[in-house]
Amino acid sequence: MSGLFDAAAVQAEMPRNLAAEQSVLGAILTNNRAYEAVCDFLEPRHFYSPVNGWLFEQIQGLIQTGGVANPVTLKPLIDGADRLADVGGFKALVPILMNSFIGMPTVKGDATAIRQAWVQRELLQLSADMRDMIVTPDGNSPDEVVDYVENGLLTLAHGRQDVRQSSLSDAIQRVLQASEDASKRDGIVGVSSGYEGLDNIVGGFEPGTLTIIAGRPAMGKTAAGVGIAVRSAKRTGKRVLYWSGEVSAEAISQRIIASKTKIPVICIRSGKNRGRQLEDGKFSASTPLRQEQFDRMVVAARQSQDIPLVIDDTPAITVAKLYGIARRMARSKEGLSMIVVDYLALMRGTQQARKQGKYAEVSEISADLLALAKTLGVPVIALQQLNREVEKRDDKRPSKSDLRDSGNLEQDASVIMLLYREEYYLDQEGPPKQKPTESGDAWMTRVDQWEKHKDAVRGKALWIIDKNRQGETGTIQMLFDGPGTWFRDVAEGEGSEPW
Repeated sequence: MSGLFDAAAVQAEMPRNLAAEQSVLGAILTNNRAYEAVCDFLEPRHFYSPVNGWLFEQIQGLIQTGGVANPVTLKPLIDGADRLADVGGFKALVPILMNSFIGMPTVKGDATAIRQAWVQRELLQLSADMRDMIVTPDGNSPDEVVDYVENGLLTLAHGRQDVRQSSLSDAIQRVLQASEDASKRDGIVGVSSGYEGLDNIVGGFEPGTLTIIAGRPAMGKTAAGVGIAVRSAKRTGKRVLYWSGEVSAEAISQRIIASKTKIPVICIRSGKNRGRQLEDGKFSASTPLRQEQFDRMVVAARQSQDIPLVIDDTPAITVAKLYGIARRMARSKEGLSMIVVDYLALMRGTQQARKQGKYAEVSEISADLLALAKTLGVPVIALQQLNREVEKRDDKRPSKSDLRDSGNLEQDASVIMLLYREEYYLDQEGPPKQKPTESGDAWMTRVDQWEKHKDAVRGKALWIIDKNRQGETGTIQMLFDGPGTWFRDVAEGEGSEPW
């Protein structure tokens, strides 16, 4: 075997820059202040030479503990290191010190070259691992190979983030400028959600952050996610990526059309107006949609063409694959302003995380989504289902503690928004039953109170901001259109335009 996948050939061709490694080490040993120029991004593992990597680690340890790194302070460490015996022990410093004065002016550039060579070696190793996984019959499926490669690339991509440091005065100046800019955008700090009530509390979704929108089934998670994606894209004119792991792009489009036309989703799906249940329990016949209904759908479809929303319904996607899609969008002319994930638990973690269980897998996905947000500089809004403990309580109103079994979501998220529709639970439970010792009048009074309360909450919902790292928490009253599966701000009114 020869070429890229010949192990000996690969080792011989591995990218390296030994001169740069010696230059950086020599510069730091001559003047420890040179370490400050490289400590943010250079690590011992980035060195090709194990000896050079070990020396950098010792230098790093001395400086970080307040000591001085020079040949004198290194000598005891070198004399006690078996790994340096084969290269002459303390004599290993001679070529490094000879490069010290050359390295001072170029230390940062040399450190960058060291790290770039390491990335190239990692890519070569990744390709070799991929080849071995394919040709070795040890049970690796094609999907597992793809997962391994994608996550390897994602790890390298996240590792390229620059460390940002600021003086307090510089940071304050940016805060003042951001505040002035936000005042010109109705107080929106980041990317608008498209909903006035939500923006009023959280100030928009801040780039580089993870927001969790959670609720039990039928609370409207997808309706909230689609509404935010559509409204934000429509009002800002900036592109939004919506990943749907549960419903197709066509199903999401049906919701968008239904919200605009006031034609129920089920009617759009079936092409018919549904029959009604008669007194005898039977249903009247369904009738085809009328021409004027089709005309409204066509108009809504034309109006939606200008919304910069991209829907991806690839099943069981990995964060690495989502990152690849989002990165290409971010680098394109149209750019990318927001990512919505519907929903987080339907994404697929790495094989290693899956073996450890769902908790570990969700924790990994959550951390990777946060890293994705930071890397691309966009907000990520992830939908998630709450655990069943909500259903066991008399008060079904959720809290962020109901995310307790969902990995590290509570820790990773900057904002946690919980959805609650009391109307749904009242419908499920039905009117109160008569107690054995209760009079008929007392029972009917309770039934009457139940019906009045149900009327009061019909078509309404609560968006509960239970965590807001950058501001206040609170509860937002919303209107919910069940047939159209759409949320509106209360101030907009039921007949208002959805987007």
